[in-house]
Amino acid sequence: MTGGVRQIGLMAVLILLCALCWQPVMAEPETQEEMSFNPSQPHRDYSKKDLGGLVEELLQYNPELQSLVARINAARAFIPQASAPDDPRLSLEASNIPVGSPSFSRTPMTGIQIYLRQKVPFPGKLGLKKKIAESREAQAVEEHLERLNQLVAEFKGAVYDYSYTTNAAGISRKTIGRLKALTKTLEAKYAVGEVPQQDVLKTKVAVSKVHERLIQQDKMADILGSRISTLLNRPEKTPPKVIVSKKILTEVPYGLEELLKAAQSSRHWLNRADKKVDEAEYRHKLAKKELLPDFDFSAGYRIRSNAIEGPVLGEDFFSAGVSINIPVWTARKQGKKVEQTRYLITAAKKDKETLEQEINYQVEKLFFEVTQLEEQYELYRSRIIPESESALVSSRRSYEANEVDYLNVITNELDLFQAQLLMHHYYFEHEKKITELEMAIGKPFAPLPFTGGAL
Repeated sequence: MTGGVRQIGLMAVLILLCALCWQPVMAEPETQEEMSFNPSQPHRDYSKKDLGGLVEELLQYNPELQSLVARINAARAFIPQASAPDDPRLSLEASNIPVGSPSFSRTPMTGIQIYLRQKVPFPGKLGLKKKIAESREAQAVEEHLERLNQLVAEFKGAVYDYSYTTNAAGISRKTIGRLKALTKTLEAKYAVGEVPQQDVLKTKVAVSKVHERLIQQDKMADILGSRISTLLNRPEKTPPKVIVSKKILTEVPYGLEELLKAAQSSRHWLNRADKKVDEAEYRHKLAKKELLPDFDFSAGYRIRSNAIEGPVLGEDFFSAGVSINIPVWTARKQGKKVEQTRYLITAAKKDKETLEQEINYQVEKLFFEVTQLEEQYELYRSRIIPESESALVSSRRSYEANEVDYLNVITNELDLFQAQLLMHHYYFEHEKKITELEMAIGKPFAPLPFTGGAL
């Protein structure tokens, strides 16, 4: 065989190799494809912020959200891997070399073989694998958004608990101040014999009990402040400076039926459940495709020496072929996989139904709790607190006029103290339930200031 023809044969094999192996490498724009955070700490603002500012800081610096974003990017990076075919295999072998006196020119059977093989799945398999990977990436996005809503609700709850505790501590201090002032007045009257010692002692006992409550409130405020700093991923010894403007209760802008519909369309757990059903269906289709064979194409070129013996005088050989796998164990292998994935579809659908029922119950429960807390707060704000203040003023006047005993005064003082604590408790508990209701339907009543890297 002439050198020119041989070169043409080798070039054909090399071109086939390049065509199978070459794929353009394109740089992906990270700003468009990948979600990212800016978790750097040096220039963070630790000044006093309102709740919206703290939520923005939470979504920007919380490490758990950063971890979920990294998982989304990892799932996204797997999509092209899932749809990529197997790598081609290139082999080079020397065959039929005489053992006694190795040489490439003693016999026409001796030669060097170059083989290129490529496995090609049955049409449709790679497309289904890509859809499965895309479904997993979509599930990761929904999980991120669900956890984002949960984290915002958890954080707001901690802020409201912190605000209630600090407000309650303020009420306790004011009550202690009034009781101490009353104690001084009683001690002065006791010194001249106008009041019995029992009245003085009762007041001191009341001061001690309120002071005990104040110690618990201050310690709880420290614990809640530490929790807030942890969620914000702040360094140690950076206590929160929170502004919660307590003016009016947050209103629910929707009725119960609208909330239930919103949950069905916006709750990210349900969206993820839909994606799980899609993934199960894709896997079932892929299992059916496994009943069909894959193809293994090969192309080879054999270089032979110009030995004088032989009918073709050392001419090079070209060969090509295709092989397929034969699914002979269908009943035990591929058929069972089809059955398995069919059950997985049923399981995914039932999981979604269970989740829908649980979310509907959660929304209804929170809606009724919000309504109840609103009524309780309004009752204390408009009636019980004013009536308790009036009762305290009246009892003091009656005591000074010797019309009632001192027990009536101290009882009314402590009743007012308890009523003020309950009113604040109902207010902040109402706001906590509002945030839980927002989480239950999957979206806030007011847009978040920052989405934490979410799409």
